[in-house]
Amino acid sequence: MLEDMHDHTTKPSFYGVIRRWIRVIYVHRVMVVSFLVLMCIGAYMGYLLFGVNSLEVLIDVKNKRTALEASVQTLQYENAKLQKQLFELKGLEP
Repeated sequence: MLEDMHDHTTKPSFYGVIRRWIRVIYVHRVMVVSFLVLMCIGAYMGYLLFGVNSLEVLIDVKNKRTALEASVQTLQYENAKLQKQLFELKGLEP
C-alpha cells in the first residue's frame, strides 16, 4: 500500500510522458491530420493572397496596365496633333 502511494506521488519518467503523448496523438490522429491539412491549406491560401504571385500583385498589374493604355492613347492623340502642326508648318496638307 505504501508502494502504491509512492508511485502516484513521484514524477513520471520522460519515457512515460513520451508514451502518453504518442498514445494521445494516436487516439486523436484524425483530428491531428485534419488540423495539419487545414494549416497547409491556410498557408497556401495566404501565399496566394499575399505572396509574390498573389492576387494583390495581379490587381496592381492590371491597374498599371489600364493606366499605361490610357497614357498611350493620350500620347498618340498628342503625336497626331503635333504631326498635323508640323505638316502645316511645312506647307503640306495633312
